Amino acid sequence: MSEGEKLTPVKLLAFIGMLFLGFDAFTYFSTASVAGNELWALFGILELVFAIVIFLGLNYWELIPISLPFTWWILLVIGVVTIIFGFVGLAISYWAGAIVLSAALIDLLAEKQGWKVSKMMTLVGAGFGIYDCIIIFMGFGNLPTALQTPVILNGVFGLILAIILIIIIFDLVDIKIPWEWWVVLIIGFVFFTWVSGSAAAANVVLTDSAPIVGWSGNWLMISFLLLVLDF
Repeated sequence: MSEGEKLTPVKLLAFIGMLFLGFDAFTYFSTASVAGNELWALFGILELVFAIVIFLGLNYWELIPISLPFTWWILLVIGVVTIIFGFVGLAISYWAGAIVLSAALIDLLAEKQGWKVSKMMTLVGAGFGIYDCIIIFMGFGNLPTALQTPVILNGVFGLILAIILIIIIFDLVDIKIPWEWWVVLIIGFVFFTWVSGSAAAANVVLTDSAPIVGWSGNWLMISFLLLVLDF
């Protein structure tokens, strides 16, 4: 990392998105080789190119003489195109695209709105958490009987925690729960461990009809990281 470069929340999100883009690319390659789908191989190549563009744009590596512009509109294009890949390719692209897109939007809006990035991301994570719970409520009845009770309980508990997060962020009610990293960590861990998995299972029995399901826990864990770094 060069001395003049400073870690920012936008660059951190872009870096995380870059890692997922690279993972997605190799997943596309391996899946395409098995399924014989040339379009998926093309998606893999493009996502790998996107990851390289972000890697060079971050400009943190002194040994690499090449650098590219790091601007919100480049991240916006990468994020939108990658999300489109999720609709016509593999669902894994949704998550990478959403992370890169969030980096673009935060770079564009955070300073104008005067919000801390950690609060913005936590609010989005809570929104995705409510979305995951809705998918649970829609699909749990189609699961095997033995799974229905624990899955619906995860949905109810997750919905309560997501609402609590929103109350804390906007200070709507004095519920004596502080805006602290450990609160986001605990709630994020609950979503990551139980709620997201239940939502993904419920979405399977809904024939994978809903996009970007089961990622709320990941989103909240990233929010926790941003909060710890005081972003």
